[in-house]
Amino acid sequence: MTNYAPPQWSPVPPAPTPTGPRRGTKLSRWSVFLGIQSVLLGALLPIPILALVFGILGLCRGTDLPGRAVVGIVFGWSGLTFWGGFIAVCIWSMHVNLA
Repeated sequence: MTNYAPPQWSPVPPAPTPTGPRRGTKLSRWSVFLGIQSVLLGALLPIPILALVFGILGLCRGTDLPGRAVVGIVFGWSGLTFWGGFIAVCIWSMHVNLA
């Protein structure tokens, strides 16, 4: 016989839930919105750049849905790449036709 009492287990209290969305949620939402717009209207240069900036800020500040920020970053980057390539091809074709 031992002098030790059996362990007393108590349920773990639930973690406190935040009362509202975290700080980066609105930035992530704007990032995905501007990312989609950058694919459609990327010729306006500030749109994909803002999508990238808002997505990165949303991830850095923390968000409940980091996928929105990632989608905004991917769409913003693809919008920049697409329209940058389009402008490069236009300049190149103009230069070839002049020669």
